[in-house]
Amino acid sequence: MSDTQLALFTANKDVSTSFLHAIESSKGWELLHLSLENYSYAVNLEEEEVISEKMDSFSYIIHGNLRNARFFIQWVQELSVLEEVRNIVHLVPNQASVDFLSEYDIPAVMPREDARPIDIIEFMLRITREGTVLYPTTDQKDEEVPGLLKELEMPVVEFQVCKEDSLAAETLQEFREKVYSAKLDAVIFHSRSSVTRILTAFPELDFHSLNCISSGQAVTQKLLESDIPPTLEARGSWRSLLTILTK
Repeated sequence: MSDTQLALFTANKDVSTSFLHAIESSKGWELLHLSLENYSYAVNLEEEEVISEKMDSFSYIIHGNLRNARFFIQWVQELSVLEEVRNIVHLVPNQASVDFLSEYDIPAVMPREDARPIDIIEFMLRITREGTVLYPTTDQKDEEVPGLLKELEMPVVEFQVCKEDSLAAETLQEFREKVYSAKLDAVIFHSRSSVTRILTAFPELDFHSLNCISSGQAVTQKLLESDIPPTLEARGSWRSLLTILTK
């Protein structure tokens, strides 16, 4: 009998880079990774006009994940502003983002491996450089860092560089066949929106017979609203999620 448990995981690979790398090298878990989150390049033209005219006014660019960094660099290349961007301090949460930006000769600061949003903010508060933060993001503008900066009354400009795309019907059908035929032990709910996506995509899955793993308190609340009590709850970060799975 295998000691390895099979868990459904639906996050976009560029959002969950560090977690995926760590879980692959750990013992005890195998992931059925079927991304329900797909994104494409899509710039908000009104934001672009303002930002392109005042690029030299930004002191920091924070890349919340590899996805944001990829689409931002696509925009940078389109507008040929790579030199201006290199003169700005880039902050990132993981090594994958550091490595990606280095391909364009852009040095990036990683406060710690798999840095949480609060780690990045605390790093900024320890250094003396002041100024506005540019934060590339999706059309949903629902990431944590800009909200934290606003709470601290630190100037931040969010810039849409991508949008979420709907899953093709044939892809969804393929995913359903894989999930329903798999001998799952667990489902990992990595965000509040993942709860809605997973319940919608796999309505015939018996969640009460599986270990439902919540990435944090907000996700647990969303699960309980659907009468799904989590088996395990992390503390709201990829690092803490990895910890509860591998301890």
